Parts: sequence; structure tokens; C-alpha cells
Amino acid sequence: MARKPGASGIILVAVVLGIVTAILIYKQLDKMAAKEKANWVPVVVAAMDIKSRTKITREMVRFESFPKELVAETAILRIEDALDRTTQTDIAIKDQVRSTSLLAPGQSFGLALKVPDGMRAVAIAGDEVRFVGTSVQPGDRVDIIATYFDPRTKQDVTKIILQNLLVLAVNRGETEAGGKGGGAQSSMTLAVKPEQTELLKAAERSGTMSVTLRSFKDKEIIQPVGITPRDLAAGAVQGEEPTSPEATGPEATDNRSTPVIFVNPQNRATPKETEIKIFRGADERSTVIGK
Repeated sequence: MARKPGASGIILVAVVLGIVTAILIYKQLDKMAAKEKANWVPVVVAAMDIKSRTKITREMVRFESFPKELVAETAILRIEDALDRTTQTDIAIKDQVRSTSLLAPGQSFGLALKVPDGMRAVAIAGDEVRFVGTSVQPGDRVDIIATYFDPRTKQDVTKIILQNLLVLAVNRGETEAGGKGGGAQSSMTLAVKPEQTELLKAAERSGTMSVTLRSFKDKEIIQPVGITPRDLAAGAVQGEEPTSPEATGPEATDNRSTPVIFVNPQNRATPKETEIKIFRGADERSTVIGK
């Protein structure tokens, strides 16, 4: 009569089968991993967030492997192909660095890439006198002075209308400092806020404009008041102290702060009321006395 296998024999057989199965599974997974690795490609990615208009250095990029089907068509595969090139757009950390995101070797920025975010490029016409000779270069900062006829005061007014503007281009669209444009300046392209484009073009049409060149360290924004021919006649030029033959010495007064008063006795609301007009510079105010 045959003997039935004991429990120990069954357990041994099960252990052997489990070991064999595990080996087979491991070998299969190893083959699949090897096959997957062969399908992966090392790609240049950003090691940090990289802003646009930035020249790429070695610490900004690294390698990371991707499946072939996930590699961008324009992805850069060699780090040396990305070094010293300038970004045209922002590149987020771990994003693949693409050739379309970089300027080509030796390529310079187009004017659109020079315009700061949220700004607009607008050109104004002029000549060497209005543009501070030939000294203004792209990258400098300037103020805009406009002379125009003010319909409210019926006078010409000269006033600083815009301040601390970035110069994008000079000399017929020349965009590189020290470039060879040749000839007299005929235009200057500035970076302004969208709402300032209207002011700039209205001032250009209404009168004449010129620029003043700022120091690189000067960021101050002043509150311009404007100068009229009446102010000049009253001695409003800084440094000039107008006096009259009757008023000299310490008791002399500054005509710039002296109001001019015109009385019109014919214009009365009642027999006892008189209208007067007070002019202080370009300001005019009317009032009635004798109420």
C-alpha cells in the first residue's frame, strides 16, 4: 500500500515552486527594465527657474532621462549646446530646454524682446538738438519735455510730461549701443506704459518735444509745474532775482510770488459788489467783493 506524502514534503515542494516563480518573475522584470532603459533618452533640463533674456550657465542646467515618446522635438540633448545662449522665454525648473526657447548662437535680441513686460515701444521723431546731440544710446534713461499751446490759459507751456523712460533704440532703428548707424538721428524708440503712448503722441502732434538725458544713478521723479512766457517775463527762471528800480536791497520782493490783480468795476452783481480777477503766473481766479 503506497504511503501518502507527509506535510513536510508538500511544504518543501511549495517552497521550491515559489523560489522558481520568483526567479522567473525577477528575470522578466529585469528584461523589461533593460528594454525600458534602452528606450529612455537623457535630455537637458532646467536645474532652476530661468527668466527670459538670461544667458545660460552650467549651474542652470542638468541631465534628466525621459522616454523617447516624451522628448520634445526641439529638446537639447547636449549641455554644451545650451551654454552661453540667451533665453527668449521663461523656463521653469525641470522643464526640457528647447532650442526654440533660446536665441541662436550669435543672434541678438529683436526689439520686441527688449521691451520690458507690460510696456510698449513707441518712436518719436527728432534731431541732434532735440535728442541731446548723439550721446543717447540704447539702455539710457531720458525725460520728455513738451512745448504746446494750452487752450485753458491761451499760452504756450513748456513742461516735463514723462520721466525716467528707457531708450530702446536710436538712429534709424539702431538697437545696439556703439552700433554703426551713420547719419543724423531721425528717431528715438522708448519703452512706455500703454496709457503713456497716447500722451506721447498727442504731445508730438500738438507741439514740439525734446529729451533730457539722465544719470544712470538718477531715479528721482519730480513734480513739474510747467513754464509759460508770462513766467519768463516775471523772472521765473531759476537763479534770477528780478527787482524794480523802486525795490532794491533786502526789502526787494520776488515778483514770482506777487499776484497781478485786475478790477472790473463795470461788472457788478449789485451796486455795491465788484468782480476782481487775480492772476498768479498762469493761474486765473475770479472773486466778488463788497458782499
